[in-house]
Amino acid sequence: MSETQIPPITVFVDGREVQVPSGSNAIIATAKAGKLVPHFCYHPGLSIAGQCRMCYVEIEGMPKLATACTQPVAPNMKIFTDTPKVKAGQNGTLEFILLNHPLDCPICDRGGECKLQDYTVEFGPPRSRMEDEK
Repeated sequence: MSETQIPPITVFVDGREVQVPSGSNAIIATAKAGKLVPHFCYHPGLSIAGQCRMCYVEIEGMPKLATACTQPVAPNMKIFTDTPKVKAGQNGTLEFILLNHPLDCPICDRGGECKLQDYTVEFGPPRSRMEDEK
């Protein structure tokens, strides 16, 4: 190994050990572990915004949820993607996004191919608390 080559970091995603390059974010580690962490604003080719707050993960030793796209990994970090705390954070985020957005999207060009629709089905709350018309 040359002096300029940095060894990978070992992290644990839902108990599974994965090796990721030093300087990676938790969302890279979760993807490498085969875990889908929902996200709207993250793209590997763009600067990190962390605005959508959808990519919540729980990290052992941290009191609050972290956004996986902004959280740098550390050696032996334990990342959890499927805890009740994570699900509650994702549900709250989706519920807030959907306050003024119908899911049937009759005028949207992406109807049927929309991450918002897909994530709502897979990660969202089972039913809306909204009673008013959107």
